[in-house]
Formats: sequence, structure tokens, C-alpha cells
Amino acid sequence: MPKKPLILLDTNMLLLIADGINVFEQIEEKILAKPEYIVLKPVIEELEKIMNKGNPSLRRKARFALEIAKKFCKIVDIRTMPGEKVDDLLIRYAMQNNAAVATNDRELRKKLREKGIPEIYLREEGMIIEVEGLEI
Repeated sequence: MPKKPLILLDTNMLLLIADGINVFEQIEEKILAKPEYIVLKPVIEELEKIMNKGNPSLRRKARFALEIAKKFCKIVDIRTMPGEKVDDLLIRYAMQNNAAVATNDRELRKKLREKGIPEIYLREEGMIIEVEGLEI
């Protein structure tokens, strides 16, 4: 049986889910598979920070995004190395584990393309999920 594709979700992708965009369903339709969704511990911590600091609407979204992550994703307890940002950690984990990264962060997407890491993002026009570089 082929291995499930691994998909790393970053903070902004989880917040899109909290906005009501059915990211999981769209990804599964695009790749014709049920992947394993992974959220790294520092992403959970970013959401927790937003929950405690953001405006009330953003706090609600962060709380909902956390619930989604805990319910539908595998939380991986991995830490950033000294001087490493969460985006760098996402890239490192994706490269070590042959995972795709779901993000809408332009800078991160550029880095992913440079390193040949499959990316999943939301196309603003039509609110459609696009998958690039992932072979199933």
C-alpha cells in the first residue's frame, strides 16, 4: 500500500480553514488521496499567541484553527534550532520527511520553490486550493 502523502500546514493555512475555506476537502480532491496532515509544535504556539493577543475576531479564528489542528492533524513536537524561524523549520521538516507545505505566505512559497518542495496554496481568485510539485 503506498505511503500517505504528508502535508505540513502553517499558521496562515490553518487560519484560512477557520475562515470557512474547506482546505482539507480541496486538497484531497486535487491529489485524489487522503494525506496525513501535520502541524509542527511552533505553529501551535503561534496560534496560541494570536489567541492571547489578537483582536477578538482573530482570537476566535485562532482558537478554531487550534481545535481543527488538534482534531484533524498530527502534532509533531519538533523545535526550531537557535536562529531558525518557523518557516525555516517547516522547510527543514518538509525536506527530511518528503512532505508538501500548505501555506499562503509568499516568502515561504518562494523558498519552497527554490528548494523543490511541493507547495499547496490558496488562489485568491475563486478561493481555490492549488497544488504544485506533489506527485502521488
